Amino acid sequence: MLSRLAGEYCIFLIGKIRDMPTTKIQTLTRVSSVDDLGAVVRSSRRSAGVDQATAAGLAGVGARFLGDLERGKPNLRLGLVLQVLDRLGLELWVAPRGWRDRGP
Repeated sequence: MLSRLAGEYCIFLIGKIRDMPTTKIQTLTRVSSVDDLGAVVRSSRRSAGVDQATAAGLAGVGARFLGDLERGKPNLRLGLVLQVLDRLGLELWVAPRGWRDRGP
């Protein structure tokens, strides 16, 4: 499901890890594949200094699920993916392709 969406839209993650200093706020990251999404999740978790097992527990998912997400497994449950993003302080935005190329 996510890979199909990524092929039709630009998907952006915005946000910050809860309790992270504001100097480390992430910028917009374009996600074009489930691998990209996994890399953003892994980077956010590591920036927060949390291991996979702890992050999974805090997000209410299993460590295997979080590992699969970070490795870019394409057929994970979207609801649980969104739950993980929320617990990491990330938001998922969907925009039509080329939206940045259009003038104001």
